[in-house]
Amino acid sequence: MTPPLSPPGRELRAARRSVSGYFFVNGVAFSSWVARIPDIKDRAGLGDGLLGAALLVAAVGTVLGLTAAGRFVDRLGADTISRAASTAVALGLVGPGLAPDLPVLIVALLFFGLAGGAYNVSMNAQAVAVDRAYGRQIITSFHAVYSVGALVGSAVGAATVRLGIEPSASLPLLAVALAAGAWACGRGPGSAVTSQPSGEPVGRGGRVEAFNGRILLIGACCFACLLAEGAVADWSGVYLKEDVGLSATFAPAGYMAFSVTMAAGRLVGDLLAVSIGAMRLVFWCALLSSAGLTAGLLSGRGTVALLGFGVFGAGLSCVMPQMFKAAGSQVPDGTGRAVAAVATLGYAGLLSGPPAIGLAAHVVGLPLALGLLVVLMLAVAVASRIIASWPTPSGPDAGRRGHGQGQPTR
Repeated sequence: MTPPLSPPGRELRAARRSVSGYFFVNGVAFSSWVARIPDIKDRAGLGDGLLGAALLVAAVGTVLGLTAAGRFVDRLGADTISRAASTAVALGLVGPGLAPDLPVLIVALLFFGLAGGAYNVSMNAQAVAVDRAYGRQIITSFHAVYSVGALVGSAVGAATVRLGIEPSASLPLLAVALAAGAWACGRGPGSAVTSQPSGEPVGRGGRVEAFNGRILLIGACCFACLLAEGAVADWSGVYLKEDVGLSATFAPAGYMAFSVTMAAGRLVGDLLAVSIGAMRLVFWCALLSSAGLTAGLLSGRGTVALLGFGVFGAGLSCVMPQMFKAAGSQVPDGTGRAVAAVATLGYAGLLSGPPAIGLAAHVVGLPLALGLLVVLMLAVAVASRIIASWPTPSGPDAGRRGHGQGQPTR
């Protein structure tokens, strides 16, 4: 019988608040930028093709930031990188808002992408460290805070559009506010919990350990989940309008339902992981998402299709946080590199999902193309059973408690 866990200390609670703040800042920053893309496009005088090229530069910057950050996180500490990257992301909103033409926008988005990639690695490495130190499941709560931040950022962006405030005014003001918030996140007494630098040179050390077969399987699950998320973001509205017959006013409700249920699912994800085990939760979530999307695609009715996208979001909500935790547990001495590896694979899915569904839709039609997401989530369910069978690796804190992949945390 495992003895009851003692309540977390003041420093640990402060670390949780700090990391939650970092997730919130990131969610607000990204969604605020997305909400103003049409206005930024008009300000810079871009067509669809040139805007696509600029967004591709941002994506390339993000990939570079993701791949480079892991070693720096392990060498310097996740908290150190989060302090710098969060401030850079916040201030990175200024450039796109002020960009008068394509060259300036490209430079601004490259910087924004680099900072965002590094930020995603460092804050998720911090989340893994705090979750490990807490002694119980809390990792999904950080992703819930990100989702709340994204909803807040979207609301702020929509409000500035409605009020007629130009991005050249709203984004710099928001950047200052977010930079102040990011600075406050790094000032608390809990930063030592997530610092823990290895002291090793920033180089290729630990590459073999961080890029093993287990990390690749976890990364493949992240690839599938973010591919599905990107596909729903870009294609759910098209499906609901052109295949189901909803009006242009209600077609975006599919992605809204997806986003709201994803945020709600993350709010209860840790409780569920404690009750049934992390990978068992992933297994049932993957099946739930498959069932929801299948029902939505087969019904042909607007209400059922909207409900299906909502159930799909609820199912996806808890998968990514548990995969980040599983990756960190597999390489306790190289959490930054492990998180960077699976995050990079996941982001590759996010980028490739929309065009892949588009190509498939051209061949077999959009409903069948979206059906590929059902297959991917079934594959994630199978993979979760394999991951659940892995023993807990040795390393710092590895023997302190199980990482919750197979059994419930008590």
